[in-house]
Amino acid sequence: MPTYNPREMEPSTLALLSRGLYISESCCAALVLGINSWYLSNYNDTPVYPQARLIYTEIIYPQARLIYTEIIAGLAIPLANVLAWIYNVVPKFLALINLFFSLAFFSAFGALIEFDCDKNWHGWEGDVGESYRACWRATEAFCFIGAFFWLCSAFLAFFTPSAGAQTHLHLSQRKHSQTPGEQV
Repeated sequence: MPTYNPREMEPSTLALLSRGLYISESCCAALVLGINSWYLSNYNDTPVYPQARLIYTEIIYPQARLIYTEIIAGLAIPLANVLAWIYNVVPKFLALINLFFSLAFFSAFGALIEFDCDKNWHGWEGDVGESYRACWRATEAFCFIGAFFWLCSAFLAFFTPSAGAQTHLHLSQRKHSQTPGEQV
């Protein structure tokens, strides 16, 4: 039975697979950012505000409100687009970045699961309507899917050889130069 070994894959296959994962990560982060931003734009329209489960206060200034899911998704969009083109320069370092964003998206997913709009924002259903639940579930789903893609990218980047390692040959693999009399 054949086993899967990413080190034996062709570099062009690794490039296509890595770029596909990074583009998918960027799309998932864009969906999470867009839907979550829509919720936050309607934040002041509700009669009772939530108890700040997703909002981190007192990080820099006591009055500053940093939205964890927004920050992670906002950072992931441009980063995934940049990493799609430099994935094989320093793949071991990028594996750590990918693992960090995977864990960040999994924690954002946990924060979104624990937070329910109808329980925390009283009057939300009357102001916005019942359709908000489907959007909220879509945010949770794409946050989890994005975390899984980041985890797959971390695994793939760990086994990707760097661009410098592909161009340099070990001494035993080099051909010996020909003598001047044998050259044409």
